[in-house]
Amino acid sequence: MKKRLLVMLALFTMAVGASAQIQLLYTDFGRNVIDRNKKLFWMDGDSDPCFDIQSYKKGGNKEVFVISEKEDKNNKYKVTIILDSKSTPIEIELSHPRYGVQKSKVKTTSGDKNADDRLYKYFGELAGYPPSATPSVKGGVPTAKSVKEDAGKSAGAKVGDAAKGAVNKVKGLFKKKK
Repeated sequence: MKKRLLVMLALFTMAVGASAQIQLLYTDFGRNVIDRNKKLFWMDGDSDPCFDIQSYKKGGNKEVFVISEKEDKNNKYKVTIILDSKSTPIEIELSHPRYGVQKSKVKTTSGDKNADDRLYKYFGELAGYPPSATPSVKGGVPTAKSVKEDAGKSAGAKVGDAAKGAVNKVKGLFKKKK
């Protein structure tokens, strides 16, 4: 019983840790999203992971790295993020030879928890995390995959499947070892 509890706790911790790698950065020049674990950067809320993080360095209260566009590797930005004592971003600077330097204060939330959860889920799926690793969204937009899977099921069948799954999970916790 203790082993099962520890395994469940470890899996839960990994799932929460995976979703915590994605961080929303709200700035004066748009919404940027960074995933340090997968080395991806979405600029201005682009719909696909269009920038790869290269030469990432963290020292003291600064993170410095270069991002290059996936489609055009020559299009590069230098990014400097200033962190507070809790490693939360407070300021970001993007510099590009053609566009100059953009500097802005950073907020890591829009102020609406449901909107932020939807974005974590959306960008988590783009990065390739399993759906269980991203936060659940109440009243969120369903994904294309979930719509396809649920298309053939009636409401009664969906409720029945959910109930069976819950009962089987509970039964599995209390089975005796041989």
